[in-house]
Amino acid sequence: MNPTIQIIAIIGSLAIMLVVAWLIRRRALREEYALLWFAASIGLIAVSLWRRSLDIAARLVGVAYPPSVLLLAGIILGFFLALHYSVSLSRLTDQNKRLAQEIALLRYEIERRDARLLHDPPARDGAGADG
Repeated sequence: MNPTIQIIAIIGSLAIMLVVAWLIRRRALREEYALLWFAASIGLIAVSLWRRSLDIAARLVGVAYPPSVLLLAGIILGFFLALHYSVSLSRLTDQNKRLAQEIALLRYEIERRDARLLHDPPARDGAGADG
């Protein structure tokens, strides 16, 4: 690997880490997702520093062109991220439905109570009524 490319790869990985830290600080990114991005950045730094790691990984997986391992890892990571987001989205959809139903029931109870108060005003307690 060309030393210039190696330096650019390391700087790019460190830039990703800084952006993730900045997003965490602004509370725009949750910690559980930040760990994934930090791990990916550390992995890219490791590959940038240890050039033979791609060759070893390619041999283990049975890939002829070592940089293809990075693409394969990205595709696998993307698949698991999509699966995770699908599960989260399904859970949030169920929670929204349940909350909408609870709000509708509460609104119904409030309207029923208000209607009952209009038709049957509360009885006065008789204090000062005999005066």
